[in-house]
Amino acid sequence: MALALLAGLAGVGILVVVETPGARPLWLGAGLVAVLTALKLGGPTTRRLRSVRKGRLGERLVVDLLRGLPDDYWLVNDVTLGLARGSIDHVLIGPCGVVVIETKRVAGNIRCRDDEWSINGDRRPNVSGHVNSGACAVRYFLAERHPELVFTALRWVESIIVFTHPLSRLEANTGQTIAVRYSQLFQAVLELAKKQRMEPAVGEQLARTLVASQTRGAADAGRGLLTAAS
Repeated sequence: MALALLAGLAGVGILVVVETPGARPLWLGAGLVAVLTALKLGGPTTRRLRSVRKGRLGERLVVDLLRGLPDDYWLVNDVTLGLARGSIDHVLIGPCGVVVIETKRVAGNIRCRDDEWSINGDRRPNVSGHVNSGACAVRYFLAERHPELVFTALRWVESIIVFTHPLSRLEANTGQTIAVRYSQLFQAVLELAKKQRMEPAVGEQLARTLVASQTRGAADAGRGLLTAAS
């Protein structure tokens, strides 16, 4: 059976609308606006849009991969709690415990030593610091609502950074954060499950609490994905 997906990826609907058969005038109009905007605003805007699309592709790959997990796993996507900067890509809850997952889709030689990141020798922002901030926010949020689980299921929230680009080469020593390539993510989750073994009823309780905190739009999107995944 498939993994239950409770909150959708925001922003992917724009491309579907543009590519819908019979919407040729809309496509042409949108294309003209995009060209004029690019001419007016220049390269940085184009790079930003390209970066967003890459990020969404990486997140979709992770969602599709984790669908293969058993029914006692719950996946909540695009989580916003107000306690961490931006949204959290994924929160996976199940036998593995509570795991915050950050996706990155970059190519090249990726290295990390003591939270100092570089790609092809160029220093990059502290990715592990960002995902750990998200893990702390999730733990704080859930612990406030389930204080009885603070010293058991919520004693620790794991964090994983997954690099989804097929041309990424990873060499990382991140301490408390797990860093893996896309092909290693599934096994990493199973390894965590061997250590944590969260009870299914507890996992479902925490997942539903997290989903209830999100916007109505996210919950509506989650119901659609739940149907598609079952």
